[in-house]
Amino acid sequence: MKKLLWWGIGAVLVILVLGLGGWWAWGKVQGPLQVKAGAVAPISMQEDVYATGSVVPVFRQEVVALNPGRVAKVAVQVGDSVKVGQTLVSLDTTLEDAQVAQARANVEAAQTNVDAALPSLLAQSKAALKQAQEALKVAQVQQGLQIYKATLAGTVLEVNAQEGNTSPVQQPLVIVANLAQMNVEAQLNEVDAGKVKLGQKVTVTSKVLGNTSVQGTIAEIAPEAVSQLSAQGNVSPTVSVTIRLDQVPAGLKPGFTVSIQIIAATKAGVLAVPQEALFQEGSKNYVYQIKERRLLKTEVKVGIGNDTHQEITSGLKAGDLVVLNPSNDLEPGQRVTPDTESGGT
Repeated sequence: MKKLLWWGIGAVLVILVLGLGGWWAWGKVQGPLQVKAGAVAPISMQEDVYATGSVVPVFRQEVVALNPGRVAKVAVQVGDSVKVGQTLVSLDTTLEDAQVAQARANVEAAQTNVDAALPSLLAQSKAALKQAQEALKVAQVQQGLQIYKATLAGTVLEVNAQEGNTSPVQQPLVIVANLAQMNVEAQLNEVDAGKVKLGQKVTVTSKVLGNTSVQGTIAEIAPEAVSQLSAQGNVSPTVSVTIRLDQVPAGLKPGFTVSIQIIAATKAGVLAVPQEALFQEGSKNYVYQIKERRLLKTEVKVGIGNDTHQEITSGLKAGDLVVLNPSNDLEPGQRVTPDTESGGT
């Protein structure tokens, strides 16, 4: 009898525990869920595009040998300042010198024939003289092509030629650049590229510049995108953008990597919600709106955005409450209690 009594008491306890657990779970499901919420409100917004770029000279000369030849003289060193017309590199002109000498001799002979020609042969002699003179000009041009001169005033960045060696084929003999005028070249993904326009202002920063920033303007946008392989192995199209710097601070050198911030758009008094209120399904944007303490899944149209907020162009009005950081457990029609103390726009 005692054993049966204890079994009975145990069964009652189990039933009570299960009942209490079910009541607690039912109450938890049925009771309003507290959610972090924020109100839709008009604010001033600035949409920025961020990227990295490389510093490049606006004006640059790469001296490339038209035909391989022996380097006779290298007239500059890396770091030298050069003027327009200054000789940079000379290749061996032994063959060209001989051709010029021969052409001069031919001109002199032709001139002698003209001077001694009979009237009946004068026209023919003059034609031969003209032909010899043209051949001399061609020989002199060929001779001049072996001497490479600066076409711009600037600084020598590279010297790849060595006296006595054959001129390099894969590299320029010399590279000269004007370091007083610099651009920044950057690659933007297709989304950001669609936001930028010619003339937009850009702020450029770099570790080299410390807390100092440089202002610039978008001067060029490539007319087509180029697909590049990312570090993750994905192929994504990018658009090249050139930024003209207003000034070149000391220490900023060609090839340096810089960070750029492009002001893509500014608007005042636009309706916006925090970025964490939005979620996507396919290509559409949604928020969980709170109406009469119940969730309403609402599709919204968006405009410009920044790191913290997103403009709402349709779907909501000022003062509407939306859930922040909505979880996957939320459902339309669910009862909630909004917590606006830590949320808001």
